[in-house]
Amino acid sequence: MSRLNELAQGDDTMRRHMRDQMRHHRSRPPGRASVRRGRLLAAVMVVVAGLLGACAGSSNNASDNNAKSDRQTSEARSADANSPSPRLDQIQLIGSHNSYHVAPDRRLLDKLIALVDGLPSVKDDLGDPRSLDYTQPTLTEQLDAGIRSFELDIANDPTGGTFAQPKAPGFFGLTDLALPTGLDGPGIKVIHIVDVDVVSNCPTLISCLTEIRTWSDANPDHMPITVQLELKNDGLPKPFDLTAVVPFGGPELDAMDDEIRSVFDGDRIISPDSVRGDAADLRTAAAAGAWPTVAEAAGKVLFFLDNSGASSDAYRADAPSLQGRVAFTSDHEGQPDGAVLVRNNPLDPEIGDLIRAGYLVRTRADAGLVGDAVTRDAALASGAQIVSSDFFTTRARRTDGYEVTFGTDEEVRCNPVTAPKACRI
Repeated sequence: MSRLNELAQGDDTMRRHMRDQMRHHRSRPPGRASVRRGRLLAAVMVVVAGLLGACAGSSNNASDNNAKSDRQTSEARSADANSPSPRLDQIQLIGSHNSYHVAPDRRLLDKLIALVDGLPSVKDDLGDPRSLDYTQPTLTEQLDAGIRSFELDIANDPTGGTFAQPKAPGFFGLTDLALPTGLDGPGIKVIHIVDVDVVSNCPTLISCLTEIRTWSDANPDHMPITVQLELKNDGLPKPFDLTAVVPFGGPELDAMDDEIRSVFDGDRIISPDSVRGDAADLRTAAAAGAWPTVAEAAGKVLFFLDNSGASSDAYRADAPSLQGRVAFTSDHEGQPDGAVLVRNNPLDPEIGDLIRAGYLVRTRADAGLVGDAVTRDAALASGAQIVSSDFFTTRARRTDGYEVTFGTDEEVRCNPVTAPKACRI
């Protein structure tokens, strides 16, 4: 989710779109437009929009057919020594949405809920702030439970303290709320919505990645891990832009790469260079099946950006095939850097063609703490290599039992579309 005013309707728009597609399943989804398109609202509504736009949690639960397998130790790279290890594009991972998120203080949520309940037009347009009321387990807890794909929302803070005193509580007169911790020093922060939803299980990019690396060091043969980085480039719109946000341009993206490299050595990263090899460009390499095998990628991490527009353009400005970069882009189908794509709508019929063309695709099983078995199962059956949800195995199940799991020690399986018949994990 790249812009605050787009976030305001992102998850709600996606839910409506998926419902429409299930009603009219023969209709093609509307192009490739992002499901995150909204408009700015004025005055008080801006604060509400920001909070509601906070990537509301996603819900998932794997179907009985997908979860029937006995729990097994999948740390062993192959159960059959005669079977070749599948490539990274031939497996499927269950990931957590907004992996770092901690719910805002109950009193702040109650104020927002009361406000939108009194303004039906805002609620109809943006959704329900109750969708922000979720707290994810720590990254370590998720890793222990088998999650191998994460999403981190990151914001620039070159001087430190930019997000340490969020303004929304004061707007509602909640001056006694505890301030978030870990946001005082300089460096990239992990937050959801500027001034509104800024509490995280790991408040900085380095602290989040260090937590992953510490776990990885203790479990060196783990399945490859993916980390989706959503760049927060916007604060609240005027006249509420009290906290200035520094967008990710060239220097800031260089700093992001440096922070990642300060935690993970190059041989621990599945980089664009390592996939491209001697091919003319990254697209050519991915289409030719150059993704590493699971055995080759064991113990490693792959990063990709969840942004289009100015930031991703800046990231590849001097590196059209992402030469020397740490992360993959995800918005450039058919271009030299085209290797990873985000298709949040799991009913998008193009997903099958994209994964067969060598792309890694990320989709979502649910959104806004709302999920259903039909959409979840469509996401899993699509073959998208990364299926994100809030209702993964470490979360308490909903009363209806909805969750997303393969029932294995690592939430990874052979891809239902791209894996060879001999695939074993």
